[in-house]
Amino acid sequence: MLSLGSQPMSRGNDLSDISRLEAKVERLEAQLSAKDREIATMTRTEAKATAALKSQIDKLQQERDEFQKMVLGNQQVRTQQIHEMKKKEKEYIKLQERLNQVLMEKKKESRSGMEIMNLLQKEGRQRGTWNGKKTDNDFYKKIVDAYEAKNQELVGENADLRALLRSMQVDMREFLNAPNGKQSSPVKTRVDSDVSQSPLGGRTDMFDLPLHMARDQIEESLRTKMTSIKERMVQLQDAQKAAELTSEVSERELELEAQLVEARSIIQEQFILSPDALKCLLTISDLCGMLKVVDKYSKFN
Repeated sequence: MLSLGSQPMSRGNDLSDISRLEAKVERLEAQLSAKDREIATMTRTEAKATAALKSQIDKLQQERDEFQKMVLGNQQVRTQQIHEMKKKEKEYIKLQERLNQVLMEKKKESRSGMEIMNLLQKEGRQRGTWNGKKTDNDFYKKIVDAYEAKNQELVGENADLRALLRSMQVDMREFLNAPNGKQSSPVKTRVDSDVSQSPLGGRTDMFDLPLHMARDQIEESLRTKMTSIKERMVQLQDAQKAAELTSEVSERELELEAQLVEARSIIQEQFILSPDALKCLLTISDLCGMLKVVDKYSKFN
């Protein structure tokens, strides 16, 4: 009798346990669905973050490539500027040598007049020993021949000097107008305003004028161009220093970009393995384990 009475009570307890388990299973299934939704949301968020990070990495890679191209371009420009500066220094030394040569040849002109005077004085001392009109004619003819020969020599030297000055003027103008970098506006203004004009106006070449008419203009033109050449040399040196500074900054920026990419990859890994994601994964594992237990219990009953 006791065993028969205890069986209905045990069945009632089993039924109540099953109902509690079923309610618990429903609650767990609801939690599982919520967790699945959270996982789906986190997966979408992670996919978006991964895509954004990938696009950012691609953008940084592109910017780094462009930056490297710019650095290489700056290095090439720097090398070209150094080469041009050495070339201009050689041209500057050559111009100085040619100017010294012009000054030396100018001193020779002053000595030629003294040679004619010495010739006249020498012939004058010998005139007292001459006799007749024929001797006087020979004396004057010698003087005229000597004057003409010296005059032709001076004319040739003057033509050579004019050609040399004109060539120097052209060389200096080409040097100042060479497209090898930025030039300050005062230098450019002086070079553009340097037009060969005569003191009386017009477009006559000043090197074809007499010395007393064109001397001031020639000296002023040479002084202006020498000043412009000095300023250009200073500009080239400043450009070289700026190129060196740009190269140093470029190397530092490349290092910083590499560090930035490495930091972002670490952040991505930390985001994927964050505590919330781990907690969610652990909760899902527990739910799955409990569902397996419930299934086993139902089969047993």
